[in-house]
Amino acid sequence: MAAAGCAWGRPENGKGDRRIPSFLMDNGIRRLISPPGKTVGKYVEPGHVVVDLGSGPGFYSLPMAEKVGRSGRVYAVDFDSKSIEKLKAKSKGRGLDGTVEAHACSAAQVDFIPDASVDFVLANGLLCCMVDHRGALDQVKRILKPTGKAYFRVSRTLRKSDPRSVTKEEWRRALEGFTVLERGENLGGRWALVSVRK
Repeated sequence: MAAAGCAWGRPENGKGDRRIPSFLMDNGIRRLISPPGKTVGKYVEPGHVVVDLGSGPGFYSLPMAEKVGRSGRVYAVDFDSKSIEKLKAKSKGRGLDGTVEAHACSAAQVDFIPDASVDFVLANGLLCCMVDHRGALDQVKRILKPTGKAYFRVSRTLRKSDPRSVTKEEWRRALEGFTVLERGENLGGRWALVSVRK
């Protein structure tokens, strides 16, 4: 049985998920502190199929699209339709609309992405903003290629009663479903680079 505060159920699409304003997710200060191309560049190559779960208005999606090029594909997923509309407009403005496929839906409901078709999944801050953690993790396992990798990062929480929180125990259980390639933690949160368990 899941501990209190752990969200392993299957709630309605997006119900209870946290919306973060677009200007906080994509702005010049954030780009200076954490350059998106540098952050994901080592995981993404030309021709790759990548997924940005919790994409917001495209902070990471657009640099990944530039990296994968016309022979690649970026699926950008966010339950906030306003962020997805902003991402679509930016993609078109940069000539990346043929590479970026943006969807307004839950990360736990990405059935449009084929099984074992993805080289890299980015879920940076996703799990701690949504309720259906298990649904999102199951989808990542389903869509990753056997050689694919996923990067998860979660923020530390002060409110363990929040169903979006990822407790230390839940983080441990979540990673048990993958092969952990690298991991770390700091004052702000925990991160892990994983692959599907063979």
